[in-house]
Amino acid sequence: MIPLPNHKDVALYYYILLFSCLFLTHCGKKESRKEFSTDWAFAGGDAGQQKFKKLSSINRSNVHLLREAWAYHSGDSSGNVQCNPLVIEGVMYATTPAQHLIAVNAENGKEIWRFNPARRGEKFGGINRGLACWRSKNGDDERLFYTAGGFLYAVAKETGKPVLSFGDQGRIDLNDGLVKPKEQMAITAPAAPIIFKDLVIVGTMSWSSPANVSAYDVYSGKRQWLFNTIPHPGERGYETWGDSSFYRKGAGVNAWGGLALDVENGMVYFATGQPKDDFYRGNNGGQQLFGNSVVALDAGKGNYKWHYQAIHHDLWDLDLPCAPILCMLEVKGEKVPGLIQLTKTGHVLLFNRLTGEILSKVEERPVPGSSLPGEHAYPTQPYVSWPEPFSRQIVTAEDLTDRTKEAREYAQRIFKNADAGWFVPPSEKGIIYYGIHGGAEWGGGAVDESNQLLFVNANELPWVIHMQNVNQLNNTESDRPISAGNAVYLKMGCQSCHGGERKGQGGIPALTNLSKKYDQKGLSEIIRSGKNAMPAFAQIEEKDMQDLTSFLLDRQQQNLLSDKKQLIFRSLGYVKFLDPNGYPAVKPPWGTLNAVDLRSGKIKWKVPLGEYPELTAAGFPITGRENFGGCIATAGGLVFVAATGDEKLRAFDRDTGKLLWETKLPFGGYTTPSTYEVKGKQYVLIPATGGGKLGGKTGDVYIAYTLP
Repeated sequence: MIPLPNHKDVALYYYILLFSCLFLTHCGKKESRKEFSTDWAFAGGDAGQQKFKKLSSINRSNVHLLREAWAYHSGDSSGNVQCNPLVIEGVMYATTPAQHLIAVNAENGKEIWRFNPARRGEKFGGINRGLACWRSKNGDDERLFYTAGGFLYAVAKETGKPVLSFGDQGRIDLNDGLVKPKEQMAITAPAAPIIFKDLVIVGTMSWSSPANVSAYDVYSGKRQWLFNTIPHPGERGYETWGDSSFYRKGAGVNAWGGLALDVENGMVYFATGQPKDDFYRGNNGGQQLFGNSVVALDAGKGNYKWHYQAIHHDLWDLDLPCAPILCMLEVKGEKVPGLIQLTKTGHVLLFNRLTGEILSKVEERPVPGSSLPGEHAYPTQPYVSWPEPFSRQIVTAEDLTDRTKEAREYAQRIFKNADAGWFVPPSEKGIIYYGIHGGAEWGGGAVDESNQLLFVNANELPWVIHMQNVNQLNNTESDRPISAGNAVYLKMGCQSCHGGERKGQGGIPALTNLSKKYDQKGLSEIIRSGKNAMPAFAQIEEKDMQDLTSFLLDRQQQNLLSDKKQLIFRSLGYVKFLDPNGYPAVKPPWGTLNAVDLRSGKIKWKVPLGEYPELTAAGFPITGRENFGGCIATAGGLVFVAATGDEKLRAFDRDTGKLLWETKLPFGGYTTPSTYEVKGKQYVLIPATGGGKLGGKTGDVYIAYTLP
């Protein structure tokens, strides 16, 4: 027999036994937590999109010593990566241009697993900007959620295998159960989902159908709630649309900038884009809610809480480009649960995120009416006087380039023959304005809450938009209608990227001479499935597809639209205001990094971001250049950003804007960096794959930097 302990030791005996059981139980399961402080566990750094990390091993005194720690090659260089990688417990999770999900050791760059979302006959491209990680309450189940094409996937975090109990063998179709048959919706979701309890919340977009924000059960994939960004009959905002059928046939109001979550108060926030078409929506008057709006919902039930519309009836493609940022704001010496929304017009909108009270100084001002028959421009627009804007507002004669005499004369001719001003509607004469690519872009900004500083990289590149009746496009005789295929091309908005004459622009390829590479069947498959950065247009009807592909292949077509009185206006394409040498036709800076003091509303500092090496070598001051992808800030007093076409990653001093370090990347880094710590060593991570809107060569590399 085993002797029992004496009575004095019994309590101690059972205490040790109980402690041992609890210890083993704890060790047998993963710790249930929101995130380790050293992880980059959310797209945007945290649930509030602050893009700030309290890490300081890399700081102002040693950042100049940064060197490459590892480089991972995905083997997929087919397009542009905009995914902000997650790093959780020493593993990087990110996507490739083909939307493979990869897990990579964040200490040495070795691949751990790879998930290919494509099933038989499927190909995925387009843009993915991030993913989300869910962990069960007891920590024994962890899943990654991300989107590819029109699907939301659930993948086991440890193995990279699909979670077969979720939806259809690991995925759900985001087009199911909506206002039109799913074959006509063409819904995708480029922004990262976000997790609230056992819900995965997804913001969607479509270029041809109404968008929405939906929440799905993380276990089954069943939709739990849906918020229509173009209201249906009986829903709030429905009366703000002129055509009562727009909720069915309309498009846009995309929630593609990302989501922010207030976990404590159970509220989810997003910003929306404009309705489609971009510059003309004849016979559709009114504010058109919830276009260009910040929207707050109950995260658990999807119930409306509040909204604010930054532009009414947007006719300028001035989408709210990025997710809101949640932080504590200091207002008149008191801390307020705040929300920051950045805009393409260079404004900082501040709110109390619980009540929706706007803290910025805004007034409604009258604006010009539209000169296009059938269009009803909204009579007023919000004008923000505080905080001060971080990018230029109106193109003026004083803005025009003086780089060379020839460039200035060219710019003056274009400027003289178009309108410029605050919210001047598009016209056949043409308008010139800043903002289509920002101000702020989809990368958003970063906030150092302790110092009440907001950092945002911005563009200052003007655009020239001309409108014309589609009955007169590409014809020398005004009474001769355009072809059926050209009408489909314009109706689908293809000219927005590829131009009215199909010559392409920036990194967008031309659509001329396609008959040398494709037949009608092959071209149709690309249009329906998408390729690289081009989204899928699965909703195009077969007759329209035949007409469109015949037009793109330069085949003879029967004319359409014989009624000269029909007024359907479309833009002649998105045209950057460039000089004859391809540089912006205004004075620099053309791209900037800014620090905004949220207490005073003043710009603390502004520096050019990016350069054209040939201009610098010729003696010009650094100009800055167009940039895509956000910045991050750290407790080490640093702001990191890539984003520029000169393919560099840079670190700036948080307090002064001084450039402290830069390195040349093998390809452009057009996404937001991540920073994290493994075994006490801090890293800065950037996908560098090039391509995208800035063009250039494409690659497949993800690079991490650290101190020696």
